[in-house]
Amino acid sequence: MSANPVEISRFELAPDLCGIKFTDTLDIDQEAHRLYMGDNWSGGIDVFDISSPAPDYLTTIRARAMRPSFYGVCVAKDVGKVFVAHGTSMVSVIDIDPSSPTEGKVVATLETGGQQHADLIDYDPVHQKIYVANRNENFMTAIDAVNNRVTAKIEGLGGALEQPRFNGADRMVYLVSASDNVIHQIDPATDRLVHTFEIGDDCNPNGLAINPVTNKALLGCGNRERQHTIIWDLNQQRVESRIDDCGCGDGAVYDPVVDRFLFAASGFSSGPVVGIFGGDPVKLQIMVPTQAGASWVAVDQTHRRVYAPAIEQGRPALISFPLPDA
Repeated sequence: MSANPVEISRFELAPDLCGIKFTDTLDIDQEAHRLYMGDNWSGGIDVFDISSPAPDYLTTIRARAMRPSFYGVCVAKDVGKVFVAHGTSMVSVIDIDPSSPTEGKVVATLETGGQQHADLIDYDPVHQKIYVANRNENFMTAIDAVNNRVTAKIEGLGGALEQPRFNGADRMVYLVSASDNVIHQIDPATDRLVHTFEIGDDCNPNGLAINPVTNKALLGCGNRERQHTIIWDLNQQRVESRIDDCGCGDGAVYDPVVDRFLFAASGFSSGPVVGIFGGDPVKLQIMVPTQAGASWVAVDQTHRRVYAPAIEQGRPALISFPLPDA
């Protein structure tokens, strides 16, 4: 399948905000129409107003306790916070409650107990916990999102830990390991490893996204030699299908409002793309060309626009495009 060109909009940050590195992830507060993006140039979290189809840069949230580089960014709306994984095994908490006197400020920074960076994160709204992959240190951290405190260190998980995801269908947390090529299943009620599933395919996943209605997951494979995407059946815990037309990327998300999986295949052989998947069984519907640095993806549900970070003329940028019809 060839990539389908669509009109890409770009918002370039001002030159004086630029530095030496770039963005890893971003997330959207759909209700407040705010997009939060880690910015390793400026050393903070960029905030955009996306209440219209054209994003409006508002501010960059900085604090001494927040140390570049920034990795996972996660909105936990019901507790009024954004969690940011960064620095040397640290997670910072930003207050986003509009009624709070500390709105827009870092209210806590937690040490996860590792020696290297804390990486990708996800929020479990049932148990109100944040899960943080300590990527190169063989463990995952559980954080009480209400009280801003580390509650567990889940160890023995192997290397290159990437995206954790909470699954509302079985109320388990899943975590992929790119180097071990496995999926870990963790019970958030006890914060214990339940099972480790061999993928049985040379996927080496970086991204993981879950549709809790169908109980299917998309594995965003990182394999450069054999570029592809895997659809994983969480009921049977096995590969359901392999899609060879899109692969070699990083972040993957499922958006329930548009009912689509999106995979930021930034290393795809013909150039960076966002692969958009849907249907049952899940199929690749379209690929949209992006550009360098577009390693993550998020959907603005109100305007049905897709956002991704990018690099434009050596500077950080936020790109977007309308979600194509299926």
